[in-house]
Amino acid sequence: MKKITNLIIILITTITLTSCQFTERLDIKENGSGVYSLEMDMSAMMGAMKQMGDSIKTDEDLQVIDTIILFKDILDEKKDSISKLSKEEQASLKAIEDLKIHMMVDEKNNKMVSDFIFEFNSISELANIQERISKAQSVKDGKENDAPTTDTEVKYSYNGKKFVRKVIQKKMTDKEKEAYKKSMEQSASFLDGSSYKLEYHFPKAIKSTTHKGATFSDDRKTMYIQADMKTITENPKLLEFEVILK
Repeated sequence: MKKITNLIIILITTITLTSCQFTERLDIKENGSGVYSLEMDMSAMMGAMKQMGDSIKTDEDLQVIDTIILFKDILDEKKDSISKLSKEEQASLKAIEDLKIHMMVDEKNNKMVSDFIFEFNSISELANIQERISKAQSVKDGKENDAPTTDTEVKYSYNGKKFVRKVIQKKMTDKEKEAYKKSMEQSASFLDGSSYKLEYHFPKAIKSTTHKGATFSDDRKTMYIQADMKTITENPKLLEFEVILK
């Protein structure tokens, strides 16, 4: 477990230095339950990861990992550092303790993907899920990143006929605004080369959506949206939309 946790730390550290391809997937069932996942494809970083070694590896030495990590195990391992967080932050992490992390690393084929998977009973459980996943990533070495990872919150709603992805501007103190601005400046090169995709699957065919750039599967039950990270970071409202089902 410690070896895998250390690998997560390396991945999280490296992600701030190199571009990444994000895919946000949402599969909603008729009763409003479903599965949310945020996949981070860091395959482009594999070359940089290889250079971290002291010597050239043979094919036999190249690492291959395909495993599921339970976030509750990480919470237990880091419980001492987590206890130092605010009650609100602890509750936020506790709310996603059933999060699963599917890690795939194949050094020979330059593949490195982490998929954060969360099963929900009600779509209301997904409120601000991206921020909570970011917090989950920072649970390491008993340290917490004070800079906000985003200046917005995302909320979802679904009533069987209508789906809404709502982006809400956060209320931040001047100190938080300054920390966020500095964080974004430091992440500029990362944002430039990164993309963000949405892949939403619904139990019924899609009649219409307010998002002008969306595309659909042949049965119109799946909607796809793609944008570059820099654009949506500067204007998060671009990923605010409604979907009407048939």
